[in-house]
Amino acid sequence: MSKIQDIFVEYAPAYIDKFGDKMPENHKKVINDIITCRTESCGMTVYECTECGAVHYFYRSCGNRHCPVCQHLKALEQTERQLKRVLPGHHHMVTFTVPEQIRPFIRSCQKDCYGGIFKASSDTLKKLSQDEKYIGGDQPGFFGVLHTWGRTMQYHPHIHYVVPGGAVSSDDGLWHPSRSDFYLPVKALSKVYKA
Repeated sequence: MSKIQDIFVEYAPAYIDKFGDKMPENHKKVINDIITCRTESCGMTVYECTECGAVHYFYRSCGNRHCPVCQHLKALEQTERQLKRVLPGHHHMVTFTVPEQIRPFIRSCQKDCYGGIFKASSDTLKKLSQDEKYIGGDQPGFFGVLHTWGRTMQYHPHIHYVVPGGAVSSDDGLWHPSRSDFYLPVKALSKVYKA
């Protein structure tokens, strides 16, 4: 069992009893898949050694993309592929979050709200990278990952962006680097993002 599976086995039934009516169905499916991963519920594969005749039994995996057991190897392979594509030079991590007061609303309208958070945050990066006093390029590169929980397991939607240190300008076709220790000012990012 994985640690997540142990946690779900022990605590998910009580959690679902208490909050199940407010949970999206796909969350319940993920929990169930992880709980049943590599158990008799997922079936079994049988291998027989052609030389000695020994029989080996293995429970099958759930295959859910959220399962840490099933996706561990895929995650490592994806990381290796992405590292080969990284632009040379410095990179930054930029995080966008939302006020605690509106998180219950966001949780009840996840599809629209998550899309809105992505749009507002990516538009902010694009807009400020164009400013000559910061970078002066209108084509920044970045990718963002949505996290919906904080370290203490509270609902806390936020997006982490990995951003190369600069942007290409369509005016001159050149790479305009940012400072290696600074990408864009937090106060300006916050102001544009909130708007």
